[in-house]
Amino acid sequence: MNIFSLTLLLAVNAAVFQLLHLDADMSHCCKVDIREFTIQAAHKLLMNGTLSSASLIKCYIRRIRVMNPQLRAVIEINPDALTIAHGLDDYFKVHRRLAGTLHGVPILVKDNIATGDNMNTTAGSWALLGAKPKDDAKVIKQLRKAGAIILGKANLSELSGYLRLNQLTFSFLSFKAQPGWSSRGGQTKNPYRLRQTPGGSSSGSAVAVAANLAFGSPWHGYRWIRHKPSCSGFHGWIPAKYRQNIKQGDNPVIPKPRFSK
Repeated sequence: MNIFSLTLLLAVNAAVFQLLHLDADMSHCCKVDIREFTIQAAHKLLMNGTLSSASLIKCYIRRIRVMNPQLRAVIEINPDALTIAHGLDDYFKVHRRLAGTLHGVPILVKDNIATGDNMNTTAGSWALLGAKPKDDAKVIKQLRKAGAIILGKANLSELSGYLRLNQLTFSFLSFKAQPGWSSRGGQTKNPYRLRQTPGGSSSGSAVAVAANLAFGSPWHGYRWIRHKPSCSGFHGWIPAKYRQNIKQGDNPVIPKPRFSK
C-alpha cells in the first residue's frame, strides 16, 4: 500500500468515525433514542404525555442540522414544520385522540414531488429555485390527511438524472454525474460507507431514512423501491403495485416509466 492510498484510507475512516460519533451524540432527544424510532413507539409516548409532536420535530431538525453536512441527504427544511407540529399538539389536547395514523410523524419528501407550501420544488436544480407549486401532489395530500408532518425536501440526482426535450431523453449519468448529486444539494453520501454509491435518483430519501433523519420518505418507481434501500441497508416497502397514482404532482422532467407486459 503506497502512502497516498494509506492517507486516503485514514481520511475516509476518520470521516466515518466522525459520522458515527455524531450519530451517537444525536441519538437521544427528549429522553428517548430516536434511532430506529417507530411510529407505534412515538404514538405511545404522545398518548401518555411523555412526548409532544413539537419536541419530536425539534429533535429531528437538530439531528438533520448536525448530520446533514456530512450526508447531504436533505436539501431544505420546511419552515412551517414546527408550527404544524404545535397545531397537532393543540388538536390532541382538545380531542384527546390522534389526528390520524401518521399523527406527528416527520416525513422527508423527494424534491421533485410538489408541496403547496413555503418550500421549493426544484428537482435539485438551482435553475428551478423559487418554484413553489400552488397545490400538493396526491401523495402529499394523503400524508397530510393522515397527520404526517412534511419535514423537508430530500436530495436526489438533479432532475432525477434525466432531461426530456421534444421526446428525446438525455441522461445526466452519461455526463459523468454521480448518482445522488444535485447542484442544490451536493453529493449525497452513503451513511454506512461514505465512498459507496447511495443508489440513484432517490438517494437522499433512502439515506435520510437509513440515517434516521425522518421516519420515512415517499418516492415513485416500483423497481427502485428495492435498489436505493439496499444500498443504505434497509428495506423499501410499497403498499400495492399500480394501485395508487402517486405520480400526480411529480416533476415532469422524468421520462415516463416503461413496464414490461
